[in-house]
Amino acid sequence: MELTYEIRKGDTISRWNLTGMQREPYRSPKKTFDAPVNMEESYVQVVYPVREAFWKEERIKKAARYDGEYEFLYFPFENNRVDLSTFIHTPHYISVNGKAGLRTQRGGRYPFRLCTCGGVKIWVNGKEQALFAPYTRNIPGNTRIELELEEGDNEIKVYADELAERDVFFYFELRYEGDMPLTGTAETKEDPEEILRTEAFLRSCWFEKDMYTDGQVKLFYDRRFLKEDTPVFITMRPFGTGMQPGDVEYVERTAKKEADCLVMTDTKESPIRISRVSVCCKVGQYMIPRNLFVGIIPKERISPAPAASIGERKKQALQFLAEHGEPGFPKVISILETCGCFTQEAEKSFDMACRKIEAHEDCADFSLTPFSLLKTRYSHLLSKEKEERIRNMVLNFRYWIDEPGDDVMWYFSENHAFLFHCSQYLWGWLYPDEVFAASGRTGREQYAIGKKRVEAWFADFFAYGFAEWNSATYIPIDLIGFFSLYLNAPDETIKEMAKRALDETMKLIAWNSFKGVMNTTYGRTYEENIKTRIQTEPSFVNWISYGEGYATCFGNASSLYAVSDYEPEDYAGECRMEEEEGAVLSYCQGIGQVSVDLYRTSQYLTAGVRQFKPFRHGHQQHLMHVVFGKEKPAVFYVNHPGERLFSGENRPSYWAGNGTMPWIERYRNLTVMLFDTDQEELVHWIHAYAPLYEYDESSCEENWFFARSGDGYLGCWFSNPFAVTEKGANTGKELISQGLTHGVVVKCGSKAEFGSYEAFRKAMGETKIFWDGGRSLSLDDCQYGKIQADGNDGFWVNGVRQEKETKKELILTKEKLVSYS
Repeated sequence: MELTYEIRKGDTISRWNLTGMQREPYRSPKKTFDAPVNMEESYVQVVYPVREAFWKEERIKKAARYDGEYEFLYFPFENNRVDLSTFIHTPHYISVNGKAGLRTQRGGRYPFRLCTCGGVKIWVNGKEQALFAPYTRNIPGNTRIELELEEGDNEIKVYADELAERDVFFYFELRYEGDMPLTGTAETKEDPEEILRTEAFLRSCWFEKDMYTDGQVKLFYDRRFLKEDTPVFITMRPFGTGMQPGDVEYVERTAKKEADCLVMTDTKESPIRISRVSVCCKVGQYMIPRNLFVGIIPKERISPAPAASIGERKKQALQFLAEHGEPGFPKVISILETCGCFTQEAEKSFDMACRKIEAHEDCADFSLTPFSLLKTRYSHLLSKEKEERIRNMVLNFRYWIDEPGDDVMWYFSENHAFLFHCSQYLWGWLYPDEVFAASGRTGREQYAIGKKRVEAWFADFFAYGFAEWNSATYIPIDLIGFFSLYLNAPDETIKEMAKRALDETMKLIAWNSFKGVMNTTYGRTYEENIKTRIQTEPSFVNWISYGEGYATCFGNASSLYAVSDYEPEDYAGECRMEEEEGAVLSYCQGIGQVSVDLYRTSQYLTAGVRQFKPFRHGHQQHLMHVVFGKEKPAVFYVNHPGERLFSGENRPSYWAGNGTMPWIERYRNLTVMLFDTDQEELVHWIHAYAPLYEYDESSCEENWFFARSGDGYLGCWFSNPFAVTEKGANTGKELISQGLTHGVVVKCGSKAEFGSYEAFRKAMGETKIFWDGGRSLSLDDCQYGKIQADGNDGFWVNGVRQEKETKKELILTKEKLVSYS
């Protein structure tokens, strides 16, 4: 039996028989190397010695055609590639074999575009016809090839490989560039119609919400694709650095023919869980997986009644992390602090963190730095075996790239570099007379080098601020270093630097938060950080500091905060708004002078970066953000998807970052966006994250989308037609506007400004907006007057050119709201 489908110009060969992905640890000679730390937020390519060794081997040239059994049938869903991207913390050689069929009306040479980041070898009807191996590590490569096809049926076989270094974009794509239609075929041992019907059922599946805080977690589906009650196998794989194989949850449910949804679980019975969910159905020997995203965050569990004092809230935080925190160093510290001994859970977390450090896994530095507390604050609780394990682990670690190694730990972002320097400094001080194996230096020498590096890092930080501005994901990692130094540094000058850094960071977090949750533009982010924002760790930091926010299962920073005596000023109180007040916050971050602009009232916060690298390919930058509604904060943002897969591994992804970054300008509660998307991008539309379930009201009115949460209002104008997604994974959570070029206007408002939601919608609907079809847009704003935006020239308000902020200092300027009448 075979599954057939049509392939026209621009389509890909999307149906493949595959083997399982093979992976094997990759070893190479231990070497030093040199590369600068990335002082900005964007992706940088650093070639490690392990990749140089891999290049020299040219393994793919020796790869033979595979003639064995193919275990799997690949199901692409919305993807245009065979995509097996993943994350492996240590270097691994990975490979896969694939087979597909092509049926032609006549023989000849047929053109294709072959795309990959790794290596691909192709055989047609038993003969090798193409080899393309850019091995550019996560940077897409492509080449035009021609395949010699016979009239009738042709067998295509592929071998693909890559060296996995941490996150690995492992995919291949064969995109047809010819004019004559082809027929694609894939061998199957099961009924093709049954396979396609089941695939359509899974494509229809969607969660009502991305974030469940109470009630039942329901998976909806289109029952028209069910012939009978059908077993559904669900795998929930949690995000997080502490995730262990045992934490993966498997459940079996039944999709009933007469129902529209099934209950996956109840929030009352679930742990705090932010998961990639694989929803699977079986057709004979084939298990068909559909990957979705959901966060299950029981609100009653993450909302403990805050104690009156910060000291008592710290005790509450430690108790919470001891009970609900993810495995790893935060759980060890929390249990030691609350129980005074190594419990079974603490033993498990201690072992997990040690194994990560001993294996030189990526992100091992996140644990190694705070583990210095085990030698100072908790030394009396260590057995001789634990002391010896820590000693061996520390002395055999690699602290920087000037020490020989064969690992692929990431050293080059600001947070990683800082933690490596902190580790070298602290552990060198703690083992002054020991010899550190990788460098051959004594502890005293490591301490001295580490101290200079820590001081240099702080000098850059105090001069420029965070390179990865406002990152709710990575600021907690910087806080690991700040708190570890504040608690443990042997030098008073370093402690003072850590204290100053803590003060600046606490202010940054508080002033970019709304109702205790950091809702703003971010230099780097991920899908889960935006969709389940109440579980980003700054929420817990705010809760400890001010009693506003939420407890989180992630405790990298909050565990250390809770054992320290550090107390911030009342930064949250400084930005608390009266009903008739607004406040402007403009500052620049990083050596790249990123201009951040934020406007807040009691009912909303809207933020963005001004003219940041417009019309260039993006990474993980979250460039604009809106949260509105004081009682029930709801979010909204617009981006250009970086890949087609809804919840994939790419950076930028569908929801986090931008494929091509827009030109953005801001004034108070107004954001103007101009999109001019590169033709080579995978996605030729823009979209908005608009979770309708968070809004009290919403409507589409001609070019405007409107939403209300309480007394907070949002309006978004699209130059091109747009529509709410009404089927599939993003049902009720997305607005899509087709095209490469767009003008977008996002406007916030409140009852205090407009009197009513109806008046707000009327005022927006009457707003005159002119977009020239390219990089120019103007409008008459009902509150602020004439707005002119030119993507090539600048931004004006009532004829006055608006210059970007160039100062790092955070200065909050309060003002009376401009009422609309």
